[in-house]
Amino acid sequence: MLPHIQNSLAGRDRLDPLYKNIFEVYFTLPQALREEFGQDEALLTEHVTSIEGLEALDREPGVAEQKFMGTDRSYLKSKLDSTSADITVHFTLNLRNGVDNYIYKLFKAWGKLNYDIITGEKSLKKDYTADWLRISIGNRAGDIYREIIFKDVIMNEGSDGMSNSYSYDEDTIFDLTVKFRSDWWDETNL
Repeated sequence: MLPHIQNSLAGRDRLDPLYKNIFEVYFTLPQALREEFGQDEALLTEHVTSIEGLEALDREPGVAEQKFMGTDRSYLKSKLDSTSADITVHFTLNLRNGVDNYIYKLFKAWGKLNYDIITGEKSLKKDYTADWLRISIGNRAGDIYREIIFKDVIMNEGSDGMSNSYSYDEDTIFDLTVKFRSDWWDETNL
């Protein structure tokens, strides 16, 4: 078969490719933060620039080996090395009303639920856990073809991820990287 567009079903049938930049991330906050930061919950979606860690959805058992007289025998392991997902989300930062670093403040407050470095206070899992984090992935027309909902989401790193160094020689815009963990999820592929 010659390499011609007429021999390509994907081309002739006008099948669209999948794009890495057509997605949205939606958040819920721990109940303890909703009174103070509830109005910012939806704004988090606008500040997401990228998300990583979705390879956990396709995790498979590794390979175990045995040796027999200098030769290898390979088997699939009987369990996964990990069943949780570590999700990394990158955010842009903006000031509301010229002085309110609302995204940073929200994650700083969430971090204090985990462990307040000033007072030593800690919270229970029910206090520092968000109900879910949802990723919707779509096509160019905006139709969702895949959705992942991570359940019982904890923030395990990030509120101090904003650089604490400043320089007159830089004109870099601050961003924030936050790491979350979820032990279970639902995935829908339409």
